[in-house]
Amino acid sequence: MSAEITLERILKELYNISGFRISIYDTEFNEIIAYPQKLSCYCSLIQESPEGKQKCVQNDINAFEKVQTLKNVYIYKCHFGLCEAVTPLYSFDTLTGYLMMGQYLDDDSESMNNAFYAAFPYTKDKNRLSEALKQVPVSSKETIQSVITIMNVCAQYITLSNRLNHQKQDLAMKIKEYLDINYSRKITIDLLCSHFFCSKSTLHTHFKAKFHKGINQYLTEIRIQHGENYLRNSKKTIGEITSLCGFTDQNYFTKAFTKHKNMSPTEFRKSCETGNEKAN
Repeated sequence: MSAEITLERILKELYNISGFRISIYDTEFNEIIAYPQKLSCYCSLIQESPEGKQKCVQNDINAFEKVQTLKNVYIYKCHFGLCEAVTPLYSFDTLTGYLMMGQYLDDDSESMNNAFYAAFPYTKDKNRLSEALKQVPVSSKETIQSVITIMNVCAQYITLSNRLNHQKQDLAMKIKEYLDINYSRKITIDLLCSHFFCSKSTLHTHFKAKFHKGINQYLTEIRIQHGENYLRNSKKTIGEITSLCGFTDQNYFTKAFTKHKNMSPTEFRKSCETGNEKAN
């Protein structure tokens, strides 16, 4: 089982136990991976407002900074009255990220009303807000404490198994090697972030600094190179080559190939055949 699947499974199992969204952030406060990927309806509604989103982001940053000092789990209520918990993640005693659990309401009788009125200035839609709040998990303090205990155990496992590698010096080369090997598979930026446990900005910044081109550009070039080889050395159809090179659409493959080679795949194959005939 690969590391990325294991990490996703950890988050999924935590979610299954608690019903709370579980996420991992890097030390620059960028979300790397989460389960579920989408925010709750309540949080999404608040973040439709730029001011509301800024409040949420600042809340998270404040919590991460607090954890740096505590070096332990930190339980708190966000600006909108939802409970959250954050614990630090380490690799060989170096802080490499944060494990966050949230967002939920405690079972205090006033918690839902407080959350409603805290969020209302950022949405103004009472009906949507009420419906969104109904979907927020409500838990007793005892249940929350039990889940946090399990969360800490998972954080310790991630730490001990060195799932988050803080060494980024060779990140760009590792990305390149992954693309070179897996070019025929469906590859997305989100998949790469999960595989290398880093944010999109870290992924793009390191790769472009090393190779002076974007990840998607490099991946397309690799796929086109393999397309050339198939066209030159095999009798496979254009459709078959499209799939073998990792393209999902033949028209897109033809368009990308033509842009890079100034001729279509069919024209390229004919030129290769003509060249072979002259050589013979």
